[in-house]
Amino acid sequence: MAAAPPTNNVTPPPPPESTATINPPLRQISSDERPPGEGDYTDTKLDRSRPSMSEAVSAVNGQLEDVYFAYDQFELTSQASAALQRDAQLLHEILREFPQLQVTVEGHCDERGSAEYNIGLGDRRAARIIAALGQVGLPAGNFSPVSYGKEAPQCTESNESCWSRNRRTHFVVRTRSTD
Repeated sequence: MAAAPPTNNVTPPPPPESTATINPPLRQISSDERPPGEGDYTDTKLDRSRPSMSEAVSAVNGQLEDVYFAYDQFELTSQASAALQRDAQLLHEILREFPQLQVTVEGHCDERGSAEYNIGLGDRRAARIIAALGQVGLPAGNFSPVSYGKEAPQCTESNESCWSRNRRTHFVVRTRSTD
């Protein structure tokens, strides 16, 4: 039987500690300091948790709330302001990530009144919403108004419950047209 080779019980020394320092030390960049359109500073090929633009658009369109108005009005009620505040936060987040997106603000009315009058009222509702979003710092260039007046109702019954659901603005987020 051959003798076992002698064992060396000496452990290797730990690697030397680096003495290099970075002056000034790096700090984490907050999301508020990032330029518009700049997401997390990571390789997007490796960052699987970040949604694509089409996924983000689909998600935000499903979360945005309609903003409702009183009869023959385009000023915001307290309920409308609360809904718009939630919408503004969602729009701020998606436009920070994807500044090339376009948001159509659709103005709608109930069936009462002439077609011409309701087109004008729908325009005023959409313009009021865009102005309010501008006041909270959202860029007006990302928003465009359209009025459907009474031509695209959400509800078709002739009663106040139904009419109140038709007096609204509705958001549609999409990629910008290149034509």
